This record gives sequence, C-alpha cells and structure tokens, in this order.
Amino acid sequence: MARAKAKVGANGPRTKSVPRKTAKSPRKDSEEATPFTEAAAEMPSPVEDAKLVLPDSCDSSSAAAIKDLLVARRGAPLVVDAGQVSRVGVQTLQVLIAAAHTWRADGQSYAVTNPSSALLDTIALVGLSGDQFLLEGFSP
Repeated sequence: MARAKAKVGANGPRTKSVPRKTAKSPRKDSEEATPFTEAAAEMPSPVEDAKLVLPDSCDSSSAAAIKDLLVARRGAPLVVDAGQVSRVGVQTLQVLIAAAHTWRADGQSYAVTNPSSALLDTIALVGLSGDQFLLEGFSP
C-alpha cells in the first residue's frame, strides 16, 4: 500500500507515492524454523533453570552477558553459583544487585551461593554488603 507525500514546488503542492513500511510475516515453509521454535529448542529444562554458574571472569566485558542470562531466567526460582569467580567488576555487581531486587519484587526465590573470596573481597572493597546480593548464609 502506498501513501501520498505532499511536496511543495514552484507550481504548488504535488504528491509523490512513497511505499509504506510493513512488518514481514514469517514464512510458513516447513523447512524454515521460526525464531520462536528455534528459541524453544534452545531453552533449558526447568531443572537447568534452577542454577546459574557465574564465569571465572565477571568483569565489565561480561556484565551484559550475565544480565542476559539472568533476564532469560526471570520468573522462576534461581540459585547463582559464584564459586569459580576470580575477577569481578562493578558492573557485574550492579547486575547481581538488580537481580536480587527483581527476584525479591517478583516474589521468587533467589540466592547467590558459594561466593568466592574474590567476590566477597570486591563487595567489601566497594563498600557494599552481602545482604544486598542475597548471599546465601550471609549474616551482616
């Protein structure tokens, strides 16, 4: 479908046909999977959803990826294993605090377990407390 776009020239207004942008509908070919079916095939089972193991390096370059992993698990109980973390950036700390607040607001179970000494040292270094992260077994 085209819509008319008015242009004003020396002889008055004139119209020019401009194609209207439309959303493309997914193909219905049986050979091509839609993004929804591809995503569903990659979704972990509910048992896998219960635990997220943080990588060794949780610096600023990995904060966005960690956030995406957390967002994908929103709405279900989650245990974050921080046992193998050896480097931590402030951006990742922000992501973990936001996750703790989000899970608490959603009424879902959330805990960071097995915090490495690097994680605990970084939390203390920046002046935060473990209860902000919902560290399991943490007592202020």
